[in-house]
This record gives sequence, structure tokens and C-alpha cells, in this order.
Amino acid sequence: MMSVKKACMLPVILLVLSLLCLACGTKEHSAGGTQAEVKTFHVATLTWVGYAPIYLAQEKGYFDGIKVELEKIEDTPARRAALASGNVEGSVDILDSFTNGAAAGLPASVVLKLDDSMGGDGIVVRKSINSIHDLRGKTVAYPQGLPSHFFLLALLNEAGMKITDVESRPMEADQAGAAFVSGTVDAAVTWEPWLSKASAMPDGKILTTSRETPGLIVDVFTVRNDYLRDNPEVVRAFVRGWLRAVEFWKTNPKEAAPIMASSMGLSEPEFAQMVAGVGYADLANNQAFFTASPGGASPFAKTVDRANQIWGREGLIKIPIPPGKIDGSATVLSLKP
Repeated sequence: MMSVKKACMLPVILLVLSLLCLACGTKEHSAGGTQAEVKTFHVATLTWVGYAPIYLAQEKGYFDGIKVELEKIEDTPARRAALASGNVEGSVDILDSFTNGAAAGLPASVVLKLDDSMGGDGIVVRKSINSIHDLRGKTVAYPQGLPSHFFLLALLNEAGMKITDVESRPMEADQAGAAFVSGTVDAAVTWEPWLSKASAMPDGKILTTSRETPGLIVDVFTVRNDYLRDNPEVVRAFVRGWLRAVEFWKTNPKEAAPIMASSMGLSEPEFAQMVAGVGYADLANNQAFFTASPGGASPFAKTVDRANQIWGREGLIKIPIPPGKIDGSATVLSLKP
């Protein structure tokens, strides 16, 4: 027969066990519920220092409430195909080039300005060439359809010239730089580290860079229109993560640089050289970029309109796309400093 003491203790033991089971069940349910609520945001990137804060944000855990999966897709058509098919929901891009893609039917909008090219892109020339006008009749290497091509077209346009006024040598940016170094072309439109390599030659110099044309080459982040409509909180979390990473870079560059360099497969000296030509966009910069001036258009709209004009002249854009149709900046404009 059970003793009175044991009989009295039994209900207590059962109560404790019940509470433990309830706690375990509650914990599992909560974890399962939390896990179900965390959405995965698939993002396409490529190897360019302008996108390094995305990796910094991931490393520092700045993408609060969402799981960001990053996939490097170096080829622009493949990156756009992944976005169009829904294999990724967001992707990095260059605004002039994205305008081209959107005009061709890419179903996405720009939600965030990532950076400005501030000297990262440029034209290297022989020392006898002193102006854009001097490029007339010269052999010029450039990557066709990419920002360097747009950069060249814009500068020729400002000088009252056309691409047919130069002897075009379309090739990849690194090949263009190498062609200049080898002496097979008179000029090359390229980026770092080829700008520095070419300008260091006895007969080479930098004619101009994107530092002299701010706002012309702008990296942006784009999101599928249907995903932006249905998941604004996910996009907002990503935007906040980027902005936090940029602020961390500004205040803690020594800690941030190794993380960012590693994400790009660069040594710290290589990263330092390349990032000097990039201006990361913080919240204030984004708000200025997407906000129209009194009686005028926003810098975003102006760049899109210029892309419509320049790519249209080249026959790559048949029907111009209105800037408002690809402006998804409400996410970033709704944020407070």
C-alpha cells in the first residue's frame, strides 16, 4: 500500500510533469510558428564591390525577420532570366541597363539605390588624346550593352557625336583594358583595376571617369513587381539591412572592410583600391535620389529618361518606359532617419 506521503506527492509530481510537457509543447509550437513566419528572400548578385554591403548585412545579421539567400550570377541575361522566372525575387542591376530590360518586359521595379560610380568607370586613352572630340576616328574598346557602353554613348552625345564617329571594338571590360595595354586600341572604356593599370603606362592616361559625371552610372536593387506587391514587409526588411550595413561601413570601416573584401574574393588592398571609386547610398542619398524637385523630376526619373533616349537612339529600346512604371521607391521613402 502506498504511504500517505507518497500519495500526497503524486499529484504534485504529475502537475510538474504536465507543466514540463506543456512548456516543451509550447516551445516547439512557438519555434515552429516562428519558423513558418520567417520568409526567405532569394537575391541575385554579382562580383562587384558596389554590392559588398549586402554581404556585410548578412554577416552582421542586419536582415531582421527574414532569411536572405544570395546567389552570384555574373551574367546579366542569366540574372534577369532568374528574376523574370521567379527563381529569385530580387536582383542587383545598373539603372540604365535595367531600363533597357524593363522596356523589353522585365516585370520588376527599382526599390533602392545601392551606389554611385565615383571614378570606378572611365576611359583610358593615348596621351595624344585630350578630349572626347579627339576620339573621332580612333579605335575604342568597350563592353557592348553594359554601363561602360552607356557611359561612352552619353559622353559622345554631350560632345555632339555618335558611336559611328569612332571605330568600335566591342569586347569585355577586362579584355578592353588588356587590349589598351597591349597597344591594339587607342582607347578603352573599362573599370578598375584596368583604369589604374592602363593609366600607369608611359603612353597612357585617364581621359575621364564617372567621378566627373555623377548620377550617370547608378547601381540599384530591383524586385519582381508581384513579390513587391505581396511581400512589402520582406522588401522593407532587406532595405533596412542594406542601410544598416552602409552606416556600419561608414563608422567601422576597419571591421567592415575584411568582411566585404572576402565576400568579393579580393584582398583588402584590392578592395580598398576598387571601393575608392564607389559611393554607397545611405537613406538620405536614397531619399534625395527618388524625390522630385519642385516643378521638376527626380534624379531617378532623369536617369531613366536619359537611358530611354540613349538606348533608343541605338535601337535597343523600341518604346520608352515611363520612370513611374519602374519606380518602387515607396519602401525606402517611407523609412524615417
